[in-house]
Amino acid sequence: MSSLVRKVPVIVHLIYRLDIGGLERVMLNCINQMQDENFEHVIVSLTDANNFSQSEKNQIKVYCLGKKEGSDLGVHFKLFKLLRKIKPAILHTYNLPTIEYHPISWLAGVKGHIHAEHGRDIGDPAGLNKKHNILRKLMASFIHRYVSVSEDLHQWLINTVGIPEKKALLIQNGINTELFNVPKTLSKQLRFTIVARISPVKDHQNLLSAFTLLKKQLPADKLPQLAIVGEGEQRAQLEQYCKISGLDTVSFLGARDDIEQILSQTDVFVLSSIAEGIPMTILEAMSAKTPIVATRVGGIPEVVEEAKEGFLVDKSNAEALAQGLLNYINHPELILEHGENARAKVLKQFNEKHMVQAYLEQYKALIKG
Repeated sequence: MSSLVRKVPVIVHLIYRLDIGGLERVMLNCINQMQDENFEHVIVSLTDANNFSQSEKNQIKVYCLGKKEGSDLGVHFKLFKLLRKIKPAILHTYNLPTIEYHPISWLAGVKGHIHAEHGRDIGDPAGLNKKHNILRKLMASFIHRYVSVSEDLHQWLINTVGIPEKKALLIQNGINTELFNVPKTLSKQLRFTIVARISPVKDHQNLLSAFTLLKKQLPADKLPQLAIVGEGEQRAQLEQYCKISGLDTVSFLGARDDIEQILSQTDVFVLSSIAEGIPMTILEAMSAKTPIVATRVGGIPEVVEEAKEGFLVDKSNAEALAQGLLNYINHPELILEHGENARAKVLKQFNEKHMVQAYLEQYKALIKG
């Protein structure tokens, strides 16, 4: 029998770059939780991939198309040939950079089409770019389902982009709540942590500016630690800022794969983003009984209720963010209370099993249809 003949339907997951980030983790967690289902999953990166693709632990086939910066029409032809070879039943694309490849996949014989919006980027945080939204709407002729991971994104797709309601589907992100069920103790010197790509959309600079304000207001023994977990193009610049500003309690930990261990040693989780969907990192922190201080953007207010699981502040406002952090510095007794509330919220509303089941139902419906 030819190696191209499949016993089960193949789902191709098309992503711009296979890297370490919330979107990628949602995708990989879903795939891993579906291993006992009658599907084969393949990942295609338009550009390149991190070490995951070469890892012996990885049982998923990964193809990289090496897309160049800007317009690279040759990638359409590369993808066409690959899809003709793989013969998938479904193409599942993620975020704007991949949406334009649905027409070529139709030509390659792919019958089922899903596109997921996990968040907006620094170039268009409000999702108002007319050119981008015209593209999203034009692709509706080729896409069966537009999935959004937050109510904010769901309403934007319908009301701003103009996607028909019958094609728009809300599937909120979920996590493995048992993996992020860690013992917590309150430390004498409070430990704050941010887990995010070090890129402009996450606005680490605003967080460090907030810490500079705290440094001026607090005695040295009261200034909390800050662990920055992640890599990105702004790391060197931010490290230099910390050196010049004398932020001695800030540590850059780089990319890590032991997030649950880091969260077990974290008192408060911080996210300073300009735009978000529903961040996996916030859900993981909440599952680990960690309260949140975050910007009031995207789907974050759907997850964190003010003064119950954490505190929300305006984006790009260092003074407001510093005040949010001070709420826990001045009232540490709230940390354990809000942490318990946070885990209860995730267990009830953001369980990974619900998310995986929702995607499975869509895949099965497209196979039948």
